[in-house]
Amino acid sequence: MPSGELEFLKWLEASAVRTSGIHRSIGDDAAILAGGPDDWVVATDTLAEGTHFLVGEEPERIGRKALAVNLSDLAAMGASPRAALLALTLPHGFSPELPRRIVQGIRALGAQFHCPLVGGDTTTHRGGIVATVTVLGCVEPGRGVLRSGARAGDCIFVTGALGGSLQGRHLDFVPRLAEAALISSWGPSAMMDVSDGLLLDLARLAEASGVGFELDLERVPVHPDAAHSQTTAAGLPERPWHELPLPRLAALRDGEDFELLFAMNREAATGLLRHWSLPTPLTGIGEFQAHGNVVRWKGTRWPALPLGYVHE
Repeated sequence: MPSGELEFLKWLEASAVRTSGIHRSIGDDAAILAGGPDDWVVATDTLAEGTHFLVGEEPERIGRKALAVNLSDLAAMGASPRAALLALTLPHGFSPELPRRIVQGIRALGAQFHCPLVGGDTTTHRGGIVATVTVLGCVEPGRGVLRSGARAGDCIFVTGALGGSLQGRHLDFVPRLAEAALISSWGPSAMMDVSDGLLLDLARLAEASGVGFELDLERVPVHPDAAHSQTTAAGLPERPWHELPLPRLAALRDGEDFELLFAMNREAATGLLRHWSLPTPLTGIGEFQAHGNVVRWKGTRWPALPLGYVHE
């Protein structure tokens, strides 16, 4: 990861103001605030034209994704959505149909997950479309799932399949709220969504928890879209990265999958697998260990690399 973004994020977390009523601030997928019978969970994400979607993309899909990435953050915290706000920056001279269609995309997904659009702001500038959505959710007090709870010996799980999301899935994915609710009922020790690539996000979760991991590359679920990914092994050490089929490498580093990555002790994991009734696959892909990040491929272990997408 380039030092600029990494250092900024570390500074931001270390300098965050801690006050009563804030159970969790910067450093997880969302903040957790005290709010009565339940805790409030607040998340925000920005989508920028040319970075998160292509110029000329259908406005409804832009709006849908703007809400979906935030609902994915709520899922990662084990929270249920309540409402959303939209801050929309539009190019000068925009057609009135443009923001209407973006909002229609937000409202359609919001209706599916009981998350109405309740406010926001609009402005214009000389650039492309920028959509920032903030979501409000709720979780029972003390039940919010953080990134920092994984322990050595915990199993590593991921929902769904990974890789090749830029074939279109990154715009149309379904936030894993139902899956998160079932996972949360079995007491995960840590959880986040996979937005920047499995290896990078797993390294972040392990660092937040103060542990290491061993990832079994043969067990990582590969999405059929990964066969069309542009990922290559160029610039990576020969082993094991050049030995991997490129779709499997794509599953490790492409990002924008928005699947759930979580830790759970073995006893709870056995119960969760026995009671898993959802159509989304659930796969154990490794285990956390006291220290050191390694990958396992065909019986051989290698140092893990934090491969994934970062903003430069």
